[in-house]
Amino acid sequence: MVCAKGKNNELFSLLAEDIADWAERFLRAEAAGGREAAGQVLGGIAEWLGSDLVDGMPVMPLERWEVLDGLAEELLQGCKAHIAEEKADGQVLSEIIRRAREMASCPQVE
Repeated sequence: MVCAKGKNNELFSLLAEDIADWAERFLRAEAAGGREAAGQVLGGIAEWLGSDLVDGMPVMPLERWEVLDGLAEELLQGCKAHIAEEKADGQVLSEIIRRAREMASCPQVE
């Protein structure tokens, strides 16, 4: 786990939660509206990557931001692959959700 020691990790936890939330939103959209709906959420993920996640880079240690950036990239690629597969099972996205929630649960320290 990449919990900070002696640093406020509120932003890190928030962004990690966002990654899990986007993955869950993608799976819900696909279940309710199929690939087209999931594709719309994928567009939202791409937009989030270019805004909220990038905005976090200058205000947290680079190595921590890179961990989030890597997981977010896995999310983006996992969603793309999920849409492309005929019988996608969501296991990759479920693992991303699990890892993101674990990262987000780091203790909040000042």
